[in-house]
Amino acid sequence: MEGLLNYYAADSFIHRLNPTLKLAGIMALVVAVTMAFDPWTPLAFLALGLFMLRVLARVPIRQFIRPLLLFLVLGALGFISANAFFYTPLPGRPVTILWQAGGVRVILEGIRVGISLTLRMLSIVTFSILFVATTDPTDFVLSLIQQARFPFRLGYGILVAYRFMPMWRTELEIIRAAHRIRGAGERPTLRGRWEQLQRYAVPLLASAIRKSERVAIAMDSKAFGALPRRTYYRDVHVRPTDWAFLAGCVLAAAAIVWGMAQLGLLEGYGVVPEA
Repeated sequence: MEGLLNYYAADSFIHRLNPTLKLAGIMALVVAVTMAFDPWTPLAFLALGLFMLRVLARVPIRQFIRPLLLFLVLGALGFISANAFFYTPLPGRPVTILWQAGGVRVILEGIRVGISLTLRMLSIVTFSILFVATTDPTDFVLSLIQQARFPFRLGYGILVAYRFMPMWRTELEIIRAAHRIRGAGERPTLRGRWEQLQRYAVPLLASAIRKSERVAIAMDSKAFGALPRRTYYRDVHVRPTDWAFLAGCVLAAAAIVWGMAQLGLLEGYGVVPEA
């Protein structure tokens, strides 16, 4: 899951975009693929997302292949298998039974629905990785404050919480090492994991509270939020290429939907299928 949450520093067209407009463009693609219920339209959006991720953003394959494989397995085990066995057609609508043993049967239409849901999930994950891997968290918060008029007090709190996330992992490793030195080993059983969770949670929570208090004292000492307006060390600007990217995402989504409709592959777009 690391590739799903990590920023990949590079100099590419996608990296240089304004974070707020980049998020708006990617959200347009996500909304467009969410309304597709056939397997071909999500597949086209998935191909577009992989192209943007690898070619336009220059993100290495190893950065996103593991999360995608994980969600592919989850989709295959969850969506496809569940719909294959438990798909319920409308009364009077015929189904194609591929295999049957007693009351258990595998339905072709259910597999089709499961594949569609899996591809839709992979498309959304790909676009999410595209944004996270190409957007510096500090620039994103600054852009939200400066362009989207997001309250700077709340934005700074979100940025601090995001910056603390890698520190919790380090803190957890230190606590685990300290427990191992004192002879409190780790057991792989369910009860052992529950006991480890109890032993690790208290010192980890105490460390989080201590760090939060230090940050709060530092903010108070610098009169953070005392004035309604504030200046910034770095300004995030909006360029014509940012608007071009947003327009390109909207046009790409419209082109995929129109192309699928022309090929006769678009089924029930924007209409929730009846169960």
